[in-house]
Amino acid sequence: MDASPGPGIRGGSRWRRAPISVLFANMAVLAWFFTGISTFVLYVCFYRWVFMRNFKGPKAWPVIGCTLEVAWNRSRMHDWVTEYCSRFYPTWKMRFPDKDVIVSVDPANLEYVLKGNFTNFPKGEPFHVMFHDLLGNGIFNTDGDLWRRQRKITSYEFASKVLRDYGCDNFKAHAVNLCRILDQASRDETPVDMMDLALRLSLESVCKLGFGVDMGSLDASLPTLPFVKSFDYVNQRLSDRYVDPLWKLKRFLRIGSERVMAEQLKIVNSFTKELVLTRKAELEAAVHHETRVDLLSRFTEAIKKEPFTSDPIKDLQDAVVNFLLAGRDTVAAALVWSLYAISSHPRVEERIVEELQQLEAEKERDVSLERAFYDFSQLLDYETVNQKMHYLQAAIFEAMRLYPAIPVNVRMALKDDILPACGTTIRAGDSFMYSQYSQGRMKQLWGEDCLEYKPERWLKGGVCQQESQFKYPVFHGGPRLCLGKDNGLLNLRITLAMLFRFFRFQKLPTCKMTYKVTIALLTSDEGLKMKVQKR
Repeated sequence: MDASPGPGIRGGSRWRRAPISVLFANMAVLAWFFTGISTFVLYVCFYRWVFMRNFKGPKAWPVIGCTLEVAWNRSRMHDWVTEYCSRFYPTWKMRFPDKDVIVSVDPANLEYVLKGNFTNFPKGEPFHVMFHDLLGNGIFNTDGDLWRRQRKITSYEFASKVLRDYGCDNFKAHAVNLCRILDQASRDETPVDMMDLALRLSLESVCKLGFGVDMGSLDASLPTLPFVKSFDYVNQRLSDRYVDPLWKLKRFLRIGSERVMAEQLKIVNSFTKELVLTRKAELEAAVHHETRVDLLSRFTEAIKKEPFTSDPIKDLQDAVVNFLLAGRDTVAAALVWSLYAISSHPRVEERIVEELQQLEAEKERDVSLERAFYDFSQLLDYETVNQKMHYLQAAIFEAMRLYPAIPVNVRMALKDDILPACGTTIRAGDSFMYSQYSQGRMKQLWGEDCLEYKPERWLKGGVCQQESQFKYPVFHGGPRLCLGKDNGLLNLRITLAMLFRFFRFQKLPTCKMTYKVTIALLTSDEGLKMKVQKR
C-alpha cells in the first residue's frame, strides 16, 4: 500500500506553511509603512523646527503652506490678519504652495508699493483671472495702458463741476426718499434693516450718477430686483475663490458654486447689455439732445472714438459693472458702519445733531412741518456740506478707520524687490497685501486707544483734518487713489445728516454686527436691524 501522502495531505501541508510567509510579507509592508510614516513625521518636525522656528507669520506645513489655517479662519479673516499684524508688527509673511504673501501695515512700505515703485506692483494676472468673470477688463481689474486710458476718462468726468452738482442733487433726492420710508416705519413701529436700505440707496445713487437710470429700489414697496440678487451672489462667490484652490477645476467642470455662479452671471450680463444698448441707441437717435452728464454716456462717446478692445459693447458692460461694484457696496458699507458707530455713542450723536441745528440757525431757515425732509435737504449744498459739517465728517472718518469699506488689497511683484521700511525681500510673483482693516487698529499708528471710537482724533481747532493716504489707506493711495472719494463722502454726509436730523436709531439686541468676507466690508446676512424713532 502506498504510504506517500495524498494530494489532500500535501495541500494541507502547503496551507499550514502559507501563514508564515504571508506574515513575513505583511511584516515587511508594515515595516516600510511605519518607516515612511516616521520619516515623514521627522521631516515635518524638522521643517517646523528649523525652517519655521523664527518665521514671522502663521507656521506653514510642507507643500501646503498655511492654507489650512487660512481656510479655518475664513469667516473671521480680517480679525485673524489683525492678530498677526499686532504680533509681528509691522510686516509678516504667509507661505502658500505657489508663492509667499507679504503683509504690511507700515505706511512707508505702503507708500513705496502704491506710489514709489508703482510700476513693479500691479494688481497682477492672478487677480485679473480670478475676477474676470464679473469685472472683465474694467478699470478695477486691469493694469498698464488699458487701465490708464479708463482712468483718464473717469478722472476727467469726476473733476467736472457739472457731474458734482448733478450728483449732489441726486444724493439729496435719494436721502429724502429714504427718510420717507423710515418715517413710515417709525409710525408703524416696525424695525428696519438698515443694511438693505443702505444698499438700495447706494444702488440708486450709483445708477443715477453712473448710468442715468432710476432702478426704483427705494419705492415704498421696496421691490426685489432679480439683477441685484444675482449680482450679490456673484460677488460672494468671487470672494470665496481666494480660499478655494479648486475653483478653476469646478468652473471647468461646471459643478458646485461655480455652476450656479455661471447662471447668475447670465442675469448680470443680460442687464448690463440691455442698459448699454439702450443708451447707445438713445445717443445715436438724439441729434439735438441735451448733453448727458452720467458716466456711461461719457464712456460711450469716448469708446466710440477709440475702443478699448475689439468688443466696444463688452467694454461698456465692464465699465457698468466696475462702477456698480465700486459705488454701491462701498458706499453702503460705509453708511451702515457709520450709522452703527454713531448711534452706539450717544455723545457723538448729540454733537452731530447740534452741528446740524447750528446749520439751520446760520441759514435762518425754519424747516416746514409739511415739507420737512425736502426743506432740510435744500440746506445741504456742496459748499455747506464741505465747510460746515466738520464733526460729522470726523465721525465718518473714524468709523471708516475701524470699519473700512474695502478691508484689504493685494498687489503682485513683477520683479524682486525690497521693502524700504523693514528690509523684507519680495520675490517676483509674490504678493504684497495691505489690510486697511488691520492698519486702522494698530496702536503703534493710532495710540493705545486705537480700538475706541473717537471722532475727536480727526479734529484740529474744530476743523476735520485728513491723515496721510498711506497711514489711512481706506481710499487706497498713489496713482490708484479712489476717483470717487469726494462723491462718496458727499453722499455719506448728506445721507447721515438727513438721518440724524430727523431720527434716532437703536440696534435690536438680537442683531449681531459681524462682517461677511466679500470685496466690501458688509454686515452679515442678518444685516443691521434697528428700531427707528422720530427725533
